[in-house]
Amino acid sequence: MSLNVKNKRALTALTSAALAIPGMSASVQAASVLTETVVQYKASAYREADLDSSKLSGGSLERYEIDTQQVRAQLPLGENTDASIEFMYETMSGASPWFILPGQDGPVQVMSGATIHEERKDLQAKINHLLNDKTVISFIGGVSDEKDYFAVNAGLEALYEIPDTQLTLTAGIGYSDDELEPTDGSILPDRIVRATRDSTTAFVGLSQILSKTTVVQASLSYSLQRGFLSDPYKKVWIDDQANTINDSRPDDRNQFVAQLRLRHFLPELKAAVHLDYRYFEDDWEVASSTIEAAWYQNLPGGWVFTPSLRYYSQTQAFFYAPYFFSARGDGFGSADYRLSPYGAISVKLRLEKRWQSLDLHAEWETYEASADYSLDSVDLENPGLVEFDILSVGLNWRL
Repeated sequence: MSLNVKNKRALTALTSAALAIPGMSASVQAASVLTETVVQYKASAYREADLDSSKLSGGSLERYEIDTQQVRAQLPLGENTDASIEFMYETMSGASPWFILPGQDGPVQVMSGATIHEERKDLQAKINHLLNDKTVISFIGGVSDEKDYFAVNAGLEALYEIPDTQLTLTAGIGYSDDELEPTDGSILPDRIVRATRDSTTAFVGLSQILSKTTVVQASLSYSLQRGFLSDPYKKVWIDDQANTINDSRPDDRNQFVAQLRLRHFLPELKAAVHLDYRYFEDDWEVASSTIEAAWYQNLPGGWVFTPSLRYYSQTQAFFYAPYFFSARGDGFGSADYRLSPYGAISVKLRLEKRWQSLDLHAEWETYEASADYSLDSVDLENPGLVEFDILSVGLNWRL
């Protein structure tokens, strides 16, 4: 299992706030706490497309299948306090990219030889407390556990409405401590037995009401990761050695994210348009831009239809290559497609039905990554770039 997949939930409660601006929606949320109990359920099926056989040198064509069940409850704890708790259970199976070989027509992917079967349990909790009619402070904590991975996280967030303005300020800080123990670390002599890492994230966000139909939002975040940041399940081919070495990355990573959002309601169409731009940069020389547009259309009978389109492009890490003719002098090296240069396009369709106390929704997303979509020219496309579809259904029940 790749380290990226394993960690995608560990900091959700902390870093998602930095990217999405906590406490904000299509309109600015007032400084308040929940007065009713809300129960949410969501089931998702994630399916990666099989690898192109012309890009495969060995291993399975089949890639990941992930099934997720999520339950979330929000409830008032008093006049000035509410809480939320979320539990996720996830099962994963499939094969993952292992290393890349040079081929006559370009790089070819070697996949893991055996199908991986994993399960993960993740628990997150949050308490919001209203200090006064302008300020909410939130405490966050969580734990994520699976066979070879364990993480705990904690965080603090605050929301403040600046008096006599239409401006809302949010800020927060979070910390995660992660431990990895590869399941076959004691069997393979060159694989680690145990490793640790930690992450610290801080963010600040602003939301400004421009009119009764328009809101703009902006956020900045900084994240520092330290410790074992390599992927113990991946290898790198060194041509002059005719052999592989372990994936090796720097033991620290500084990441910066800036995001802008526009929310505009069109009363005559009973619709809203959402426009987002996100810029990411780190000291591994990875830089990316994400542009997303969504149209929220209210329909008769309590129906809402939302199509959205997202475009993404990134540069490569300074120590990335599909394979190396000789080992780097600094000892680093990775063939991970997530550190390669590429672009991606995804389309999402969501249909929701709303009643007085119940909402039901279904959502489908399709995603394709390709060197052809990159803003920069790419000499060699990584053969492990992923295509996937996600189908999800869910409900929100207000008690």
